[in-house]
Amino acid sequence: MKTSLLTAALFMLTTVRYVVAQQIPGLQFSNYGGLYRATYNPSVLGGPRHKFQVNILTLGGSIKYRYFRFIGENSFLYPVLAAHSTEELYGRSRTMGSLTYKDPIFLTGEIRWPSASFALGKYHGVAIQLRTRGFVQGRNIPAAIDNLYIKRLDTGSTPPVSNESWGDFSLVQQSFSDLSFSWGGQLLDIEGHKLRVGATVKRVFGARVAYLKGNADRYSINPVGNDPEISQLEIDRLVYESGYSTPNRRMSVGNLFDSGKYGSGWAYDLGFSYELGAVWKDRKEVYNDSPDYFVRLAGSLTDIGSVKYKTSDSKVVTGSHNDVVIRQTELETISDRGPEGFMSLFPGDSGTAFAQTVRLPQALHLEADVQVFHGFFLNLSQTSRFKSRSGRPLDMYVPNTFIITPRFEDEDSGLSFPISFIQGNNRPSIGLAGHFGPVFLGFSNVNGLMKSGGARGSMMYIGFTAWKAYRKKDKD
Repeated sequence: MKTSLLTAALFMLTTVRYVVAQQIPGLQFSNYGGLYRATYNPSVLGGPRHKFQVNILTLGGSIKYRYFRFIGENSFLYPVLAAHSTEELYGRSRTMGSLTYKDPIFLTGEIRWPSASFALGKYHGVAIQLRTRGFVQGRNIPAAIDNLYIKRLDTGSTPPVSNESWGDFSLVQQSFSDLSFSWGGQLLDIEGHKLRVGATVKRVFGARVAYLKGNADRYSINPVGNDPEISQLEIDRLVYESGYSTPNRRMSVGNLFDSGKYGSGWAYDLGFSYELGAVWKDRKEVYNDSPDYFVRLAGSLTDIGSVKYKTSDSKVVTGSHNDVVIRQTELETISDRGPEGFMSLFPGDSGTAFAQTVRLPQALHLEADVQVFHGFFLNLSQTSRFKSRSGRPLDMYVPNTFIITPRFEDEDSGLSFPISFIQGNNRPSIGLAGHFGPVFLGFSNVNGLMKSGGARGSMMYIGFTAWKAYRKKDKD
Protein backbone atom coordinates (compact mmCIF):
# COMPACT_ATOMS: atom_id res chain seq x y z
CA MET A 1 0.00 0.00 0.00
CA LYS A 2 1.49 3.36 -1.01
CA THR A 3 -1.01 5.63 0.71
CA SER A 4 -3.53 4.94 3.44
CA LEU A 5 -6.19 7.28 4.84
CA LEU A 6 -7.67 7.71 8.32
CA THR A 7 -11.39 8.11 8.80
CA ALA A 8 -12.59 8.10 12.42
CA ALA A 9 -11.74 7.23 16.00
CA LEU A 10 -13.39 5.65 19.00
CA PHE A 11 -14.05 7.36 22.34
CA MET A 12 -13.98 5.33 25.58
CA LEU A 13 -12.84 5.34 29.27
CA THR A 14 -10.08 3.80 31.29
CA THR A 15 -8.14 3.48 34.49
CA VAL A 16 -4.84 1.74 35.05
CA ARG A 17 -2.57 0.76 37.91
CA TYR A 18 1.13 1.28 37.66
CA VAL A 19 1.65 1.74 33.95
CA VAL A 20 2.19 5.22 32.66
CA ALA A 21 1.21 6.08 29.16
CA GLN A 22 2.53 2.92 27.67
CA GLN A 23 3.59 3.11 24.08
CA ILE A 24 1.28 1.45 21.57
CA PRO A 25 1.57 -2.33 22.17
CA GLY A 26 3.75 -3.87 19.47
CA LEU A 27 4.07 -0.75 17.29
CA GLN A 28 6.81 0.79 19.42
CA PHE A 29 9.08 -2.02 18.22
CA SER A 30 7.93 -2.18 14.59
CA ASN A 31 10.19 -1.10 11.74
CA TYR A 32 7.04 0.44 10.23
CA GLY A 33 5.87 2.10 13.46
CA GLY A 34 6.93 5.51 12.18
CA LEU A 35 5.36 8.23 14.31
CA TYR A 36 4.24 5.72 16.92
CA ARG A 37 7.75 4.36 17.38
CA ALA A 38 9.26 7.87 17.28
CA THR A 39 7.71 8.71 20.68
CA TYR A 40 9.53 5.66 22.07
CA ASN A 41 12.79 6.08 20.14
CA PRO A 42 13.24 9.04 17.73
CA SER A 43 16.10 7.33 15.86
CA VAL A 44 13.44 5.54 13.76
CA LEU A 45 13.23 8.76 11.72
CA GLY A 46 16.78 8.15 10.44
CA GLY A 47 16.79 6.15 7.21
CA PRO A 48 12.99 6.54 7.09
CA ARG A 49 10.74 3.85 5.63
CA HIS A 50 8.01 6.41 4.86
CA LYS A 51 8.23 9.42 2.56
CA PHE A 52 5.59 10.82 4.85
CA GLN A 53 3.23 9.57 7.50
CA VAL A 54 0.17 11.31 8.96
CA ASN A 55 -1.63 10.41 12.16
CA ILE A 56 -5.07 12.02 12.14
CA LEU A 57 -6.23 10.84 15.54
CA THR A 58 -5.23 8.09 17.95
CA LEU A 59 -6.74 7.31 21.35
CA GLY A 60 -5.21 5.19 24.08
CA GLY A 61 -6.03 4.10 27.60
CA SER A 62 -6.77 1.09 29.77
CA ILE A 63 -10.03 -0.78 30.08
CA LYS A 64 -11.32 -3.95 31.67
CA TYR A 65 -14.24 -6.26 31.02
CA ARG A 66 -16.73 -3.84 32.65
CA TYR A 67 -16.18 -1.43 29.77
CA PHE A 68 -18.03 -3.66 27.37
CA ARG A 69 -20.94 -4.01 29.80
CA PHE A 70 -21.42 -0.26 30.16
CA ILE A 71 -20.26 1.01 26.78
CA GLY A 72 -21.68 4.44 26.15
CA GLU A 73 -21.64 5.29 29.86
CA ASN A 74 -17.91 5.68 30.20
CA SER A 75 -14.86 7.23 28.59
CA PHE A 76 -11.44 6.15 27.47
CA LEU A 77 -10.12 9.49 28.60
CA TYR A 78 -11.09 9.93 32.26
CA PRO A 79 -7.59 11.08 33.37
CA VAL A 80 -7.69 13.79 30.68
CA LEU A 81 -11.32 14.78 31.33
CA ALA A 82 -10.77 15.19 35.08
CA ALA A 83 -9.07 18.57 34.60
CA HIS A 84 -11.91 20.05 32.55
CA SER A 85 -15.16 18.36 33.57
CA THR A 86 -17.06 17.08 36.60
CA GLU A 87 -19.82 15.39 34.64
CA GLU A 88 -20.34 11.79 35.78
CA LEU A 89 -16.63 11.17 36.30
CA TYR A 90 -17.44 8.63 39.00
CA GLY A 91 -19.53 6.54 36.63
CA ARG A 92 -17.02 6.93 33.82
CA SER A 93 -14.06 5.77 35.87
CA ARG A 94 -15.68 2.58 37.17
CA THR A 95 -15.02 0.74 33.91
CA MET A 96 -11.32 1.51 33.98
CA GLY A 97 -8.90 -1.33 34.65
CA SER A 98 -5.54 -1.58 36.38
CA LEU A 99 -2.54 -2.90 34.48
CA THR A 100 -0.92 -4.03 37.69
CA TYR A 101 -2.08 -6.19 40.50
CA LYS A 102 -3.14 -4.35 43.68
CA ASP A 103 -0.91 -1.50 44.89
CA PRO A 104 0.01 1.00 43.46
CA ILE A 105 -2.77 2.35 41.25
CA PHE A 106 -2.06 4.11 37.99
CA LEU A 107 -4.66 5.36 35.48
CA THR A 108 -3.78 6.80 32.12
CA GLY A 109 -5.36 8.14 28.96
CA GLU A 110 -3.81 9.62 25.84
CA ILE A 111 -4.86 11.55 22.74
CA ARG A 112 -2.47 11.77 19.81
CA TRP A 113 -3.72 14.73 17.82
CA PRO A 114 -3.02 15.21 14.07
CA SER A 115 0.72 14.81 13.57
CA ALA A 116 3.09 14.14 10.68
CA SER A 117 6.58 12.94 9.77
CA PHE A 118 8.56 13.61 6.57
CA ALA A 119 11.63 12.05 5.00
CA LEU A 120 14.45 14.47 4.15
CA GLY A 121 16.17 12.31 1.61
CA LYS A 122 17.42 8.78 2.22
CA TYR A 123 19.05 9.27 5.61
CA HIS A 124 17.12 11.91 7.54
CA GLY A 125 13.59 12.51 8.74
CA VAL A 126 11.63 14.92 10.94
CA ALA A 127 8.33 14.75 12.80
CA ILE A 128 5.97 17.17 14.51
CA GLN A 129 3.59 15.65 17.06
CA LEU A 130 0.93 16.96 19.43
CA ARG A 131 -0.24 14.79 22.33
CA THR A 132 -2.39 15.15 25.44
CA ARG A 133 -1.79 12.76 28.32
CA GLY A 134 -3.45 12.22 31.68
CA PHE A 135 -2.50 10.13 34.72
CA VAL A 136 -4.04 9.12 38.02
CA GLN A 137 -1.57 7.69 40.51
CA GLY A 138 -2.60 6.05 43.78
CA ARG A 139 -0.41 4.61 46.51
CA ASN A 140 -1.54 2.47 49.45
CA ILE A 141 -5.23 2.50 48.56
CA PRO A 142 -6.61 -0.61 50.36
CA ALA A 143 -8.23 -3.27 48.21
CA ALA A 144 -11.45 -3.03 50.24
CA ILE A 145 -11.76 0.69 49.44
CA ASP A 146 -10.96 0.08 45.80
CA ASN A 147 -13.69 -2.57 45.79
CA LEU A 148 -16.33 -0.30 47.38
CA TYR A 149 -15.54 2.31 44.73
CA ILE A 150 -16.46 -0.21 42.04
CA LYS A 151 -19.32 -1.97 43.85
CA ARG A 152 -20.82 1.22 45.42
CA LEU A 153 -22.09 1.70 48.95
CA ASP A 154 -25.80 1.46 48.12
CA THR A 155 -26.09 -1.88 46.32
CA GLY A 156 -25.45 -4.39 49.10
CA SER A 157 -22.43 -5.66 47.12
CA THR A 158 -19.77 -4.25 49.42
CA PRO A 159 -18.73 -6.70 52.18
CA PRO A 160 -18.20 -5.28 55.68
CA VAL A 161 -14.69 -4.60 56.95
CA SER A 162 -13.93 -3.95 60.61
CA ASN A 163 -11.15 -1.83 62.11
CA GLU A 164 -8.46 -2.36 59.48
CA SER A 165 -5.16 -0.44 59.73
CA TRP A 166 -4.27 1.97 56.91
CA GLY A 167 -1.31 4.41 57.06
CA ASP A 168 0.14 6.89 54.57
CA PHE A 169 -1.61 7.19 51.20
CA SER A 170 -1.77 9.46 48.16
CA LEU A 171 -4.01 9.94 45.13
CA VAL A 172 -2.85 12.27 42.34
CA GLN A 173 -4.43 13.35 39.04
CA GLN A 174 -2.32 15.08 36.38
CA SER A 175 -2.72 15.99 32.74
CA PHE A 176 -0.71 17.97 30.20
CA SER A 177 -0.14 18.46 26.48
CA ASP A 178 3.15 18.57 24.60
CA LEU A 179 4.14 19.79 21.16
CA SER A 180 7.29 18.05 19.98
CA PHE A 181 9.77 18.31 17.12
CA SER A 182 11.85 15.22 16.33
CA TRP A 183 14.82 14.56 14.07
CA GLY A 184 16.45 11.28 13.14
CA GLY A 185 19.55 10.60 11.05
CA GLN A 186 21.35 7.54 9.73
CA LEU A 187 25.10 7.94 10.37
CA LEU A 188 26.28 4.58 9.05
CA ASP A 189 24.98 2.66 6.02
CA ILE A 190 27.17 -0.23 4.92
CA GLU A 191 26.23 -3.84 4.36
CA GLY A 192 25.65 -5.49 7.71
CA HIS A 193 25.95 -2.28 9.75
CA LYS A 194 23.48 0.58 10.12
CA LEU A 195 23.57 3.18 12.89
CA ARG A 196 20.77 5.68 13.51
CA VAL A 197 20.38 8.41 16.12
CA GLY A 198 17.54 10.76 16.96
CA ALA A 199 16.38 13.49 19.31
CA THR A 200 13.13 15.17 20.29
CA VAL A 201 12.46 18.54 21.92
CA LYS A 202 9.08 19.05 23.63
CA ARG A 203 7.23 22.10 24.86
CA VAL A 204 4.88 21.07 27.66
CA PHE A 205 1.81 23.25 28.29
CA GLY A 206 -1.71 23.11 29.73
CA ALA A 207 -0.51 21.08 32.74
CA ARG A 208 -2.75 20.64 35.79
CA VAL A 209 -2.29 18.67 39.02
CA ALA A 210 -4.79 17.88 41.77
CA TYR A 211 -4.02 15.64 44.73
CA LEU A 212 -4.95 14.25 48.12
CA LYS A 213 -2.34 12.77 50.44
CA GLY A 214 -2.29 12.01 54.11
CA ASN A 215 -2.43 9.41 56.84
CA ALA A 216 -5.37 7.42 58.20
CA ASP A 217 -5.17 5.38 61.38
CA ARG A 218 -7.87 2.78 60.73
CA TYR A 219 -10.96 2.27 58.58
CA SER A 220 -14.16 0.20 58.55
CA ILE A 221 -17.01 -0.47 56.12
CA ASN A 222 -20.24 -0.98 58.05
CA PRO A 223 -23.95 -1.24 57.18
CA VAL A 224 -26.13 1.76 58.00
CA GLY A 225 -28.98 0.99 60.41
CA ASN A 226 -30.98 -2.11 59.53
CA ASP A 227 -30.73 -1.69 55.76
CA PRO A 228 -28.31 -4.33 54.39
CA GLU A 229 -28.18 -2.49 51.07
CA ILE A 230 -26.62 0.70 52.49
CA SER A 231 -23.08 0.89 53.86
CA GLN A 232 -20.65 3.62 54.81
CA LEU A 233 -16.89 4.05 54.99
CA GLU A 234 -15.64 5.13 58.43
CA ILE A 235 -12.11 6.51 58.87
CA ASP A 236 -10.45 7.11 62.24
CA ARG A 237 -8.00 9.99 62.74
CA LEU A 238 -7.48 11.30 59.22
CA VAL A 239 -4.71 13.86 58.64
CA TYR A 240 -4.53 15.17 55.09
CA GLU A 241 -3.21 17.69 52.58
CA SER A 242 -5.32 18.40 49.50
CA GLY A 243 -4.52 20.78 46.68
CA TYR A 244 -4.71 21.73 43.02
CA SER A 245 -2.70 23.94 40.70
CA THR A 246 -5.84 25.35 39.11
CA PRO A 247 -9.57 24.71 39.66
CA ASN A 248 -11.45 22.36 37.40
CA ARG A 249 -12.45 24.56 34.46
CA ARG A 250 -13.85 24.05 30.99
CA MET A 251 -11.39 23.60 28.17
CA SER A 252 -10.19 26.82 26.52
CA VAL A 253 -7.31 26.71 24.06
CA GLY A 254 -6.22 30.23 25.02
CA ASN A 255 -6.01 29.35 28.71
CA LEU A 256 -3.78 26.32 28.07
CA PHE A 257 -0.84 28.60 27.23
CA ASP A 258 -1.43 30.95 30.17
CA SER A 259 1.20 30.25 32.85
CA GLY A 260 -1.07 31.91 35.41
CA LYS A 261 -3.64 29.14 34.88
CA TYR A 262 -1.65 26.05 33.84
CA GLY A 263 1.82 24.63 34.35
CA SER A 264 4.43 24.45 31.60
CA GLY A 265 7.93 23.13 30.96
CA TRP A 266 10.42 21.61 28.54
CA ALA A 267 11.53 18.03 27.90
CA TYR A 268 13.60 15.97 25.50
CA ASP A 269 14.02 12.41 24.17
CA LEU A 270 17.22 10.79 22.90
CA GLY A 271 17.61 7.51 21.04
CA PHE A 272 19.85 5.29 18.95
CA SER A 273 19.55 2.01 17.05
CA TYR A 274 22.18 -0.25 15.53
CA GLU A 275 21.39 -2.95 12.97
CA LEU A 276 23.83 -5.82 12.61
CA GLY A 277 23.89 -8.37 9.78
CA ALA A 278 22.44 -8.64 6.29
CA VAL A 279 21.16 -12.20 6.49
CA TRP A 280 17.97 -11.67 4.48
CA LYS A 281 19.31 -9.41 1.75
CA ASP A 282 19.16 -12.03 -1.01
CA ARG A 283 15.67 -13.28 -0.08
CA LYS A 284 13.76 -10.11 -0.94
CA GLU A 285 12.00 -8.98 -4.09
CA VAL A 286 13.77 -6.30 -6.10
CA TYR A 287 11.53 -3.48 -4.84
CA ASN A 288 11.22 -4.78 -1.30
CA ASP A 289 12.94 -2.40 1.13
CA SER A 290 12.18 -4.39 4.30
CA PRO A 291 15.03 -4.68 6.85
CA ASP A 292 17.56 -7.47 6.36
CA TYR A 293 19.36 -7.28 9.72
CA PHE A 294 19.81 -10.22 12.03
CA VAL A 295 19.65 -8.19 15.24
CA ARG A 296 18.77 -4.57 16.04
CA LEU A 297 20.02 -3.09 19.32
CA ALA A 298 18.44 0.14 20.52
CA GLY A 299 18.16 2.42 23.53
CA SER A 300 16.36 5.64 24.37
CA LEU A 301 15.57 8.14 27.12
CA THR A 302 12.09 9.69 27.02
CA ASP A 303 10.31 12.56 28.77
CA ILE A 304 13.47 13.95 30.42
CA GLY A 305 12.07 17.15 31.87
CA SER A 306 9.58 18.60 34.31
CA VAL A 307 6.52 20.80 34.73
CA LYS A 308 6.71 24.04 36.72
CA TYR A 309 3.58 25.28 38.48
CA LYS A 310 3.33 28.97 39.40
CA THR A 311 -0.38 29.40 38.85
CA SER A 312 -2.35 32.25 40.37
CA ASP A 313 -5.53 30.41 41.38
CA SER A 314 -3.98 27.34 43.05
CA LYS A 315 -4.94 26.14 46.52
CA VAL A 316 -3.53 23.83 49.18
CA VAL A 317 -5.49 22.91 52.32
CA THR A 318 -4.40 20.84 55.31
CA GLY A 319 -6.69 19.40 57.93
CA SER A 320 -7.41 16.64 60.42
CA HIS A 321 -10.63 14.89 61.46
CA ASN A 322 -11.09 12.24 64.13
CA ASP A 323 -14.15 10.56 62.65
CA VAL A 324 -14.81 10.72 58.91
CA VAL A 325 -17.93 9.12 57.42
CA ILE A 326 -18.32 8.70 53.65
CA ARG A 327 -21.51 7.39 52.09
CA GLN A 328 -22.40 6.98 48.43
CA THR A 329 -23.32 10.64 47.95
CA GLU A 330 -20.01 11.84 49.40
CA LEU A 331 -18.12 9.19 47.42
CA GLU A 332 -19.59 10.51 44.16
CA THR A 333 -18.87 14.13 45.11
CA ILE A 334 -15.22 13.33 45.72
CA SER A 335 -14.98 11.21 42.56
CA ASP A 336 -16.62 13.82 40.32
CA ARG A 337 -14.94 16.92 41.74
CA GLY A 338 -11.65 15.54 43.03
CA PRO A 339 -9.79 17.53 45.72
CA GLU A 340 -12.24 20.41 45.33
CA GLY A 341 -15.05 18.07 46.27
CA PHE A 342 -13.08 16.67 49.19
CA MET A 343 -12.36 20.19 50.49
CA SER A 344 -16.05 21.08 50.37
CA LEU A 345 -16.98 18.03 52.45
CA PHE A 346 -14.11 18.11 54.94
CA PRO A 347 -12.85 21.69 55.35
CA GLY A 348 -9.35 22.25 56.65
CA ASP A 349 -7.11 25.13 57.62
CA SER A 350 -6.74 28.26 55.53
CA GLY A 351 -5.33 27.47 52.13
CA THR A 352 -1.93 28.38 50.68
CA ALA A 353 -0.70 28.54 47.09
CA PHE A 354 0.64 25.52 45.20
CA ALA A 355 4.07 26.10 43.62
CA GLN A 356 6.15 23.04 42.80
CA THR A 357 8.17 21.40 40.04
CA VAL A 358 6.90 17.94 39.04
CA ARG A 359 8.88 15.50 36.97
CA LEU A 360 7.49 14.03 33.77
CA PRO A 361 7.38 10.19 33.40
CA GLN A 362 11.11 9.87 32.68
CA ALA A 363 12.08 6.45 31.37
CA LEU A 364 15.02 4.44 30.05
CA HIS A 365 14.27 1.91 27.29
CA LEU A 366 16.60 -0.85 26.06
CA GLU A 367 15.77 -3.43 23.40
CA ALA A 368 17.14 -6.23 21.24
CA ASP A 369 15.18 -7.14 18.11
CA VAL A 370 16.05 -10.45 16.39
CA GLN A 371 14.81 -11.36 12.90
CA VAL A 372 14.24 -15.08 13.32
CA PHE A 373 13.25 -15.53 9.70
CA HIS A 374 12.31 -13.04 7.01
CA GLY A 375 9.40 -10.95 8.26
CA PHE A 376 9.20 -12.59 11.70
CA PHE A 377 10.87 -10.89 14.67
CA LEU A 378 11.37 -11.54 18.38
CA ASN A 379 11.81 -8.41 20.47
CA LEU A 380 13.15 -8.24 24.03
CA SER A 381 12.75 -4.88 25.77
CA GLN A 382 13.24 -3.39 29.22
CA THR A 383 11.66 -0.14 30.45
CA SER A 384 12.84 1.37 33.74
CA ARG A 385 11.97 4.49 35.68
CA PHE A 386 14.77 7.02 35.22
CA LYS A 387 16.18 8.98 38.20
CA SER A 388 13.31 8.50 40.62
CA ARG A 389 13.03 10.76 43.68
CA SER A 390 11.86 9.33 46.97
CA GLY A 391 9.12 11.09 48.89
CA ARG A 392 7.73 12.83 45.78
CA PRO A 393 4.25 11.36 45.20
CA LEU A 394 3.44 14.02 42.58
CA ASP A 395 6.24 12.92 40.23
CA MET A 396 4.91 10.99 37.25
CA TYR A 397 6.61 7.66 36.57
CA VAL A 398 6.78 4.57 34.41
CA PRO A 399 6.87 1.00 35.71
CA ASN A 400 9.80 -1.35 35.52
CA THR A 401 8.60 -3.61 32.72
CA PHE A 402 10.16 -6.40 30.67
CA ILE A 403 8.37 -7.26 27.41
CA ILE A 404 8.84 -10.20 25.02
CA THR A 405 7.15 -9.52 21.67
CA PRO A 406 6.97 -12.01 18.79
CA ARG A 407 5.68 -10.24 15.67
CA PHE A 408 5.08 -10.57 11.95
CA GLU A 409 5.35 -7.39 9.89
CA ASP A 410 5.59 -5.92 6.44
CA GLU A 411 4.85 -2.53 4.94
CA ASP A 412 1.08 -3.01 4.79
CA SER A 413 0.30 -5.04 7.89
CA GLY A 414 1.62 -6.56 11.08
CA LEU A 415 0.60 -8.72 14.00
CA SER A 416 2.34 -8.86 17.39
CA PHE A 417 1.84 -10.63 20.71
CA PRO A 418 3.49 -8.59 23.51
CA ILE A 419 4.04 -10.51 26.76
CA SER A 420 4.59 -7.98 29.58
CA PHE A 421 6.20 -8.70 32.96
CA ILE A 422 5.34 -5.66 35.08
CA GLN A 423 6.96 -5.22 38.47
CA GLY A 424 4.46 -6.12 41.18
CA ASN A 425 2.23 -8.25 38.97
CA ASN A 426 1.59 -11.83 40.00
CA ARG A 427 1.59 -13.05 36.39
CA PRO A 428 2.48 -11.77 32.90
CA SER A 429 0.07 -9.89 30.63
CA ILE A 430 -0.39 -11.34 27.15
CA GLY A 431 -1.40 -8.79 24.53
CA LEU A 432 -2.37 -8.60 20.89
CA ALA A 433 -1.80 -5.78 18.40
CA GLY A 434 -2.75 -5.65 14.74
CA HIS A 435 -1.88 -3.21 11.97
CA PHE A 436 -3.90 -3.65 8.80
CA GLY A 437 -3.52 -0.93 6.22
CA PRO A 438 -4.61 2.40 7.72
CA VAL A 439 -6.13 0.85 10.85
CA PHE A 440 -4.44 -0.46 13.97
CA LEU A 441 -5.84 -1.83 17.21
CA GLY A 442 -3.79 -2.99 20.19
CA PHE A 443 -4.32 -4.54 23.63
CA SER A 444 -1.62 -5.13 26.24
CA ASN A 445 -3.57 -7.73 28.24
CA VAL A 446 -6.28 -9.71 26.48
CA ASN A 447 -7.12 -11.60 29.66
CA GLY A 448 -7.94 -8.29 31.35
CA LEU A 449 -10.94 -7.96 29.02
CA MET A 450 -12.48 -11.11 30.47
CA LYS A 451 -14.27 -11.25 33.81
CA SER A 452 -12.03 -14.04 35.06
CA GLY A 453 -9.05 -11.73 34.61
CA GLY A 454 -10.79 -8.63 35.85
CA ALA A 455 -8.29 -7.93 38.63
CA ARG A 456 -6.16 -6.22 35.98
CA GLY A 457 -7.09 -4.21 32.95
CA SER A 458 -5.69 -3.91 29.46
CA MET A 459 -4.09 -0.98 27.69
CA MET A 460 -5.92 -0.36 24.43
CA TYR A 461 -5.07 1.84 21.46
CA ILE A 462 -7.13 2.53 18.37
CA GLY A 463 -6.14 4.74 15.48
CA PHE A 464 -5.88 5.33 11.76
CA THR A 465 -2.98 6.65 9.73
CA ALA A 466 -1.92 7.55 6.21
CA TRP A 467 1.50 7.15 4.59
CA LYS A 468 3.54 6.81 1.44
CA ALA A 469 6.38 4.29 1.45
CA TYR A 470 9.99 5.23 0.68
CA ARG A 471 10.80 2.58 -1.97
CA LYS A 472 13.96 1.63 -3.80
CA LYS A 473 12.36 2.33 -7.16
CA ASP A 474 11.47 5.81 -5.92
CA LYS A 475 15.11 6.41 -5.00
CA ASP A 476 16.34 5.07 -8.34
